[in-house]
Amino acid sequence: MVAFWGLMKKDMLLMRFWYITWLAFSLICIVGGYIMQDYWNEPSIVVPIYIGLISLQLFLMPIMILHVLNIEGKTQLWLYNPQSSKKLLLAKLSAAALLQVISQLLLVIYGLFLMRFLLKAGLITTFNDFLPFEQGTFFHTALFSTSFYMTIWIVFLWTIYHSLGRYPSLKNFRWLVVILIWIAFGFIEAQLVKLKVLQHNLFSFTANVNVAPSMEYTKGNGWSVVYTDVPIPIVPIILYTIFAIVLFLITSKLLDKKVEV
Repeated sequence: MVAFWGLMKKDMLLMRFWYITWLAFSLICIVGGYIMQDYWNEPSIVVPIYIGLISLQLFLMPIMILHVLNIEGKTQLWLYNPQSSKKLLLAKLSAAALLQVISQLLLVIYGLFLMRFLLKAGLITTFNDFLPFEQGTFFHTALFSTSFYMTIWIVFLWTIYHSLGRYPSLKNFRWLVVILIWIAFGFIEAQLVKLKVLQHNLFSFTANVNVAPSMEYTKGNGWSVVYTDVPIPIVPIILYTIFAIVLFLITSKLLDKKVEV
């Protein structure tokens, strides 16, 4: 456990450049939003900026993990590290996930200040008019899960790319192979979704969640947000989770073969 925490700390230090860059970018956007709303006397400007920052959060974890992989690809650290590939990868994923959680929590805290600002500006009457607790929790959970799933794919494709470097005949076409793998997966996934048998069995078991927002801003009345029920398929979520674990295990196996960059 001590070794694992040491690996995590090392990876977080490697990720700090992009993390600090993201925090600085977020701060500039937030401050810029308040400057613009004051200049144009339109307080509602801060809302799309906040939503944009939350949306961009989706790419923070993938960027940080790719940055760390490229650094370690140059130093070849895993070739000499006595720790298992699973532990090395899990430490990287855990470090990126922790920084992502902190970043999302910071956005949640800013969201509370934002709602107080909108309340004082008369654009909303209560906090629930903008983002109720249940919807906010679900949205951030979905955001984190999607970002983590994307990160698993990036680690997998990055490993595939460098694994192919051992074969001289494929070395110059590695990007093409990686792209073809991604396209093939998307095609197979799309075809499976279209199958009526799978639609009936996989998508029939759902949970209705009141999370589909419809936002509208009217001059004088402010923002109004209406949430409607959306059926969330349970089985596909479980299957994607299992698939992400399989990708992680395959990646670990490939790294065990001492992938060189």
